[in-house]
Amino acid sequence: MNREVRHLLLGITGGIAAYKTPLLIRQLAKDSVDVKVVLTRSAGSLVGVDALRTVSGNPVFTDETPAVYDLDHIRLAEWADLFLICPATANTIARIARGIADNLLTTLALSFKGPKLIAPAMNTVMWRNPATVDAVAVLKKRGIRVLPVASGPLACGDDGEGRMLAVETVAEYVLGANLPRCLEGKKVLVASGPTAEPLDPVRVITNRSSGRMGAALAAAALCMGADVTVVSGPAEAGLPEGVTVKRVTTADEMADALAAEFGSSDMCIMAAAISDFRPRTCSQEKIRRLEKGSLSIELVPNQDVASNLARKKTKQFMICFSLETGDGEKRAAEKMKRKGCDMMVYNSVESALGKETSRISLLYPQEAVQRLESMSKRESARIILLHAAKRMGLYNE
Repeated sequence: MNREVRHLLLGITGGIAAYKTPLLIRQLAKDSVDVKVVLTRSAGSLVGVDALRTVSGNPVFTDETPAVYDLDHIRLAEWADLFLICPATANTIARIARGIADNLLTTLALSFKGPKLIAPAMNTVMWRNPATVDAVAVLKKRGIRVLPVASGPLACGDDGEGRMLAVETVAEYVLGANLPRCLEGKKVLVASGPTAEPLDPVRVITNRSSGRMGAALAAAALCMGADVTVVSGPAEAGLPEGVTVKRVTTADEMADALAAEFGSSDMCIMAAAISDFRPRTCSQEKIRRLEKGSLSIELVPNQDVASNLARKKTKQFMICFSLETGDGEKRAAEKMKRKGCDMMVYNSVESALGKETSRISLLYPQEAVQRLESMSKRESARIILLHAAKRMGLYNE
């Protein structure tokens, strides 16, 4: 695996979203990322130095820091694994694109030799202005990763493109910054979360899937450069901004949504826990409590969504999941053959369901099983995607 980011240099510019940066630092601290902050003069009026110093546990560097241009920009550039500018205003983006170094942050942008991430934040008019579009294109051409912006209510009162990505999504990009961009230009389709089959207007038959693995796969695919679409049932885990999300409830709804996207996809990942059965009938009124006796519910099988998609494969690399109890690896191998997928991810109910970690095995039609140690679902997702990209001829270790 690629080396993870452990030392982050965070440049904060004078966008209103600067107030969110202490939350970003705390989010990264959960994953043992040490953060040092460089604050522009205008950002200092939006987020306090004391707050940044407290949450990061490090000094905060500003243009007033002694010996700024003699030593600090050299020491900081040598210390960090990654330089993130968040939020990045239109002004700072334009200055970096032109090579202007008139404060500590822009000087670091010139002197830092490692990977750089820029998380823009501005109003819609500024984001769409040709000057900003050109500046972003220049930065991308130089190998600087410019993150997408989100849409929604803006500080100016408008509603549109330009919002900074959610703190959790920016953190995922930081943690995945050293992943290879081997899925650039590829479309990845992810099925995630549980499905729920209605019994009456109130009750459903569902399962305990949290959707965490699907969310982790979506985040990893984004970091690797993919265009990601997620078809998600009613999952507990949130999805990263930047993915296209199609919300569904039942197995049939998920099947229809996946079928609509499958033809244009390069990789399809069936990480959803799709209900195998549904009630034969759904009561139009709430089923009343019985004073005596028992209630029987007749279940009928749902369609096998993965198998149906696999029969339509042309270019798609298809990954399926098998969550089992007991002698699950054998059943996972049987499922792989029956469903016609290119890769099967096996894990046990005990090691994965409802947990932040997972212990997976990777199965292929013509290769030996790869059994992995227990690890976070984020790490599992990265390994799954890298192995898939390798077999698609997109990645060489």
